Amino acid sequence: MQPLRRAVARSARSAQLQLQSQTRRHASGHGSQHAGPSTESFGPGFYFCLAAIPTGLVLYKITRPGPDGQPYFSRLIGEKFTSYKAKFLERADTHTQAMERAAADRTLFLNESAHDTPRHVDHRYPESVNASSPYNVPAGHGSANMGQLIAKYQKQAFEENERKHQQLKDNKVPVEQPYESFRKVAPAAPDS
Repeated sequence: MQPLRRAVARSARSAQLQLQSQTRRHASGHGSQHAGPSTESFGPGFYFCLAAIPTGLVLYKITRPGPDGQPYFSRLIGEKFTSYKAKFLERADTHTQAMERAAADRTLFLNESAHDTPRHVDHRYPESVNASSPYNVPAGHGSANMGQLIAKYQKQAFEENERKHQQLKDNKVPVEQPYESFRKVAPAAPDS
């Protein structure tokens, strides 16, 4: 029985050494069974490549010149803004006429003879004559006599009110009359 015991002990020792020498496996699951096959979908890269084909074809079609030799976006912009050209020309013409009229008025006022007639500067309010610093004013040069100025503006306001009342009586209020647009004095300079 001795040899049999020795053989059993030897085999037990070798089995124990084999168990110790094996590397440990760390399984994520509870059992040692393998999970069944999972259904994997196509990744985003596949769909990106699939979408790139029609996108590329559309971009190629858009960038090709049309029958008139212009690309799609140039044709689109040209068609969109051709209707504005007439409106911009009309607006520029009206602006040019207004500026010409303002320049003519300015030259009229600048070229009037100042020595023949006294220059009249209309003030919005009479106190603007005295709107200055009260410091460093020499004696006797303080406030101006405002009596004549006040009388002038009171008379002017009275005449203006009388004129407005007369317009109301005659039913000729300028705001209620039809609008008369600018008449063309001279054509605007042509585009270069």
